[in-house]
Parts: sequence; structure tokens; C-alpha cells
Amino acid sequence: MRLADLLVRDDLRLTLITGADVLDREIRRAYPTDLPDPRRYLRSGDLVLTSGVWYGEPADCERFADGLWASDAAGLVVGLIVLGELPGALVKACESRRLPLLLAAPDQSFGAITEVVTAEGFAAERRGAERVRAQTLLDVLGEIPPGEVSAHMRLLGADPGLPTTAMVVFRAGGEHDLPEVLHAGLARKGRHLIVGGSPGEATVLVNGRASRRSLADELRALVAERPGLSIAAGISEVAASVAQLGEALETARRGMESARGGQGPVSIMSVADIASFDLLLASLPASVRRSFREHLLGPVVEYDARHGSELLRTLDIFLETCGSWQRTADELYVHVNTLRYRMQRIEELTGRRMSSMRDRTDLYLALRSGQAARDEPAP
Repeated sequence: MRLADLLVRDDLRLTLITGADVLDREIRRAYPTDLPDPRRYLRSGDLVLTSGVWYGEPADCERFADGLWASDAAGLVVGLIVLGELPGALVKACESRRLPLLLAAPDQSFGAITEVVTAEGFAAERRGAERVRAQTLLDVLGEIPPGEVSAHMRLLGADPGLPTTAMVVFRAGGEHDLPEVLHAGLARKGRHLIVGGSPGEATVLVNGRASRRSLADELRALVAERPGLSIAAGISEVAASVAQLGEALETARRGMESARGGQGPVSIMSVADIASFDLLLASLPASVRRSFREHLLGPVVEYDARHGSELLRTLDIFLETCGSWQRTADELYVHVNTLRYRMQRIEELTGRRMSSMRDRTDLYLALRSGQAARDEPAP
């Protein structure tokens, strides 16, 4: 639970005094205390609740705030029943340490705040357990029969009869737990989320009412609410049946990988965004790209390895210069006749002809397929 989530609850009636720029801090526990220096009892992420019994003079505020800062507390909530009014020294001490300071309503008990934080903590634990079960399904999606996929989805509370959209989201900036952020930010009436992954990369099956455009808009709004967070995401087309989910997830993953080269805090890619062969190749599994490249260019690569020649580089330059013999020869520092001999050898090794646009296209895509798969491990 974030401080921002606590502030927007009307039933708690908390008022923010300072720390508006760090409200994305996660609260792990609510801890009431009136010790002058409670640091030995605090944990990282604690929301400290105090009535200020420890306050006697302004210097006490420095000591108290120091204890919270040293313990990496999420924030401080102050009640005024004892203090009467908020000490200015405490406000300054919190400001200087970038420690969020919240004021409780005069008739609000700390017990109610503690109950909310505790309940949310238990809910987060349940979501963690659900994430483990969700990951079990995501790990085998595309490898098990549709009937087993349906059974897994029902156990997770989803309806396999409803359309489902796959998303893979990579955290490009910030320190947020992506599965938690997406679970909270994408929950809507009429849909069920199956969320897995790690804090830095989340996989989501959106089961129910959703479209690629609406999900993209929701992701942008979600990031806008969390300063410092930036993401790259791939979104599949809607899968009408569970038999299509494995392919949908693979498509979303390829989209995310392409989106990682985008600009801005939110970069989103889907099959609907493919507008060049680079994106088309990136959307294919690495194994398919490798097989295509090896089938067409394997003999050329082997020939270069045996003879120390440069046939592959020659082919690349020839195609990049639109088949210009003179420009290719100039760039390779060879005679045109030498270039013609090399190209004849390439034709013999590949079974393709440079006079055919179809064959040239196949060879060019095979070359670029090697670039697209460069950063991916072999199976």
C-alpha cells in the first residue's frame, strides 16, 4: 500500500502537510509510538503514528525525525490530542529529510489507520500467493492442452469462456513492484487479472472486458500517477479461446522487446503497430528467425569460416546499396570482376539469384534476422 492510497481514503481523513513528491512510498506496517527515538523498534517501510508525548522542545523534533529517517520509515502521522497544534520544528525536520508528514483528524483513532494498513498487508500477501499460482500457469502456457489451461484459469478465478488479452510489461525506470502496480491499477468490474512475473517485469492475462486501446490508455494513466515510473509494454490482440493464449503471450513478449527501444515514460507495442520489417522480425520467436537465417545463409557462413572469405559481408553491402556493382566494389576495395565472382559463389551456395527481387528480399530478411536475434540466447 502506498501513502498516496492512504491519503485518498475518505474514511481516514488524513491531511498531507509535507512530502507530496514521495507519496509513492510503500507502507509495510503501521507502528504507533511515543518514544523520543524509536529507531531500534522500526523497520523499513513503517508508517509511524504518534501523539507527540515525547515533545518538549524544538530539538526533540530533530531527534524524533532522525530516528524515522535512519529507519527508512515510509511516513509519519501525527495526532493533536496531546500536542494541541503541530510544532513548526517538526514540519521543518520532516521537510529537510523528505519524510512525508500527515495530520490525523482530531476525532480519528490510530486504531482505524492501523486496521486499514494491516488489512492491506494481508491482501498483499494473498496477492503474492496468487502471483505464484499465476506464474505456474504462465510458465506452461502454450505447452499444455486447452483443457488444462481452462482448469488453471478457473482455479485463479478467471472465466476461460471469456476473451483474454496478454500483456508483458518491463519496468524501464523506477523502483515499483510491477505486478502489484498492475494488479491495483488495471482492476476493473467485469474483468479478472492473472498477474505473474518479477518486480521488474510483469506478465498479465486480462480476462474479460478489455481492448488493446483501452489497456494502453490505462497503462499511460497508471504511469502518470507514479512519478519516476517508466515502462515498455507489449499487448496482444484479444484471444477468443484459451488455445490461442500461448501465441498471444508470445506476441506480447515480442512487442515488449520492441517497445524497449521506444522513447518517453510509456512505450507500447502490439501487432497492430507493426509498420516495418524490423518490428515484424522482432515479433517472431528467436528460434524461427534463427532457422530462417541458417536455412538461407548457413552455407555462406560455413564457406567464409573455411576459406576466410567475406561473402556474407559482400552480400550485405550489395543489398544495402540496392544491387549497385560499382558502389559495392568501391566500399569493399575490390575490382568489379572480383565482386561478380563473389556474388556468383553466393548464388551457388544459396540457390538464389540476384536478378530476382523475391530472392534478394529473402536474403536481406535473413541477414536482418541475425541482427534481430543477436541479443537473445540460443535455446
